[in-house]
Amino acid sequence: MHKSVLVTGATGTIGRDVAKRLSEKAVSVRAGVRDQVKARKQFGSNIALAPFDFENDKTFPGALEGVEKVFLLPPLLPNQLEVTNAFVDAAKRAGIRHIVKLSAIGVDDERRPTAINGHAANEQHIREAGVAFTFLRPNSFMQNFFTYFPPRNGAIYLPWGNGTASFVDTRDIASVAAKVLTSDGHEGKVYTLTGPATLGIAEVARLLSEMTGREFKYVDVPEGAARDGMLQAGIPQWQVELVLELHAVNKQNRWSAVTSDIEKVTGAPPTDFAQFARDHADKFRSS
Repeated sequence: MHKSVLVTGATGTIGRDVAKRLSEKAVSVRAGVRDQVKARKQFGSNIALAPFDFENDKTFPGALEGVEKVFLLPPLLPNQLEVTNAFVDAAKRAGIRHIVKLSAIGVDDERRPTAINGHAANEQHIREAGVAFTFLRPNSFMQNFFTYFPPRNGAIYLPWGNGTASFVDTRDIASVAAKVLTSDGHEGKVYTLTGPATLGIAEVARLLSEMTGREFKYVDVPEGAARDGMLQAGIPQWQVELVLELHAVNKQNRWSAVTSDIEKVTGAPPTDFAQFARDHADKFRSS
């Protein structure tokens, strides 16, 4: 019997797609989830579910039992580094052969924002653990435009100025992860995952307008207004400050590089924003 791949963060946008792609490849997949009843609605019977919670290390041994490889998607928590490092230690004790970690673009930049420091430290912890690894470092997700900062009344409100980024489709990230977890030659590799083009938010709004038939515009808001809006929406203070740091980096055009790593790994070019907008047109039309 083939050993399983454990997918953490399995009910999120990326983790869910990773689990499903692995299942489609006839890989034995185990999804680590906090609520099995809710998670079962997202997955078919081919994907096993295991109780798992980054904040409860007692769930680690059971989730890792019989597992050969792990897709590590760190949780969005103020103690992210502490719990993620503890999980890596448990994975090493369990004999895991390969950890594929979802990291972030900019990890190797000495000017990296606080939000990225945890990824950098966790990458180093994995290296020092001596477990084979692959680090996936994606840029800002295209999906953020209907999750973290969706348009409101036809406008995208962001404090980016004329900043740009090479936005990446999370579906492409999942495809890379599934390929890395099911083929050889990726151990010790670092892949920076971007879309095929660098875009400003005004260009994003134009593409959304073209692909959906609904007019969108970009409103460049002051940082203070962005902070107040997030706090009023109930986002925790610590998370607001991290997000604003990331926005500041994007305003400075520091994450605008385009790489070929997605095509290098999967053999297919990354999804462009126009295609992404077409695929999700109904969501944007109703925003």
